[in-house]
Amino acid sequence: MQDKDPGDHPLYQSRGSGQRPPRTTPPARQRTRRPPEDRPALVWLLLGLNIAIFLAGYLAPNLEWEFFARGAMIPTLVVQQGEVYRLFTAMFLHGSLGHLFFNMYALYIIGGRLEPIFGRARFLLVYLLGGLTGSALSLLLGALDGASVGASGAVFAIFAAQAWHLRQHRALYVQASHQLRHMAILIVINLVIGFLPGSRIDSLGHIGGMLGGALLAWRIGPRLSRPSQPPRSLRQLAQNDSNPLSARLPDLVVYAAALAGLVALAIVLRVA
Repeated sequence: MQDKDPGDHPLYQSRGSGQRPPRTTPPARQRTRRPPEDRPALVWLLLGLNIAIFLAGYLAPNLEWEFFARGAMIPTLVVQQGEVYRLFTAMFLHGSLGHLFFNMYALYIIGGRLEPIFGRARFLLVYLLGGLTGSALSLLLGALDGASVGASGAVFAIFAAQAWHLRQHRALYVQASHQLRHMAILIVINLVIGFLPGSRIDSLGHIGGMLGGALLAWRIGPRLSRPSQPPRSLRQLAQNDSNPLSARLPDLVVYAAALAGLVALAIVLRVA
């Protein structure tokens, strides 16, 4: 199969002479495939885990009840019984097939682009810490008698991380400004729907996830420079990173400590 012209990468913006090698096949017949190194293995793992948990509960209703009774983010149990682990376990539970589908579809679309650039370690940190930040904000400001489940906070975290990364590297990607406007519209629509009367969406979890994802992308996200040659993959583009994760470990410690403090503050205020 003919090699793909690196300048044709759907995200990367080449600033060369604008001349391209002659094509040996008509453009309509060319097929764009994700380079092997860009395949988001971690995204697939998260998709499989969420889907497997949902299917297990769907096929065994008693097990589903156990999942929600022991894993949903129920503020009263977090505050009164100290079951802080629920802020984490709720991220892997979904209330319906539609709920699961939309979260997993967003994870696949957004995470599939972000994981190769951020790398697996950074991507997982943004996903988990961002999701936990959403749960923490919901615990602090949400209704005590409520309950919430879903990966939405984590998905909004990687959504915000991608937006921040595009903002920082507008000159590096094709139509970055257009993508940012489109993402902003989607965020506004989701927030408006979440705050409508009668909505069962945990908008505080979404907001917390977005804040966490943007903050993490700002501190630990990659800082890319334009390579001398157009890269053949996003992973190759990410090799030009001047902000390695190893240099940002103190920031991660501070973030984790601040997150733990936010949860502790929420518990103290709710008990009072």
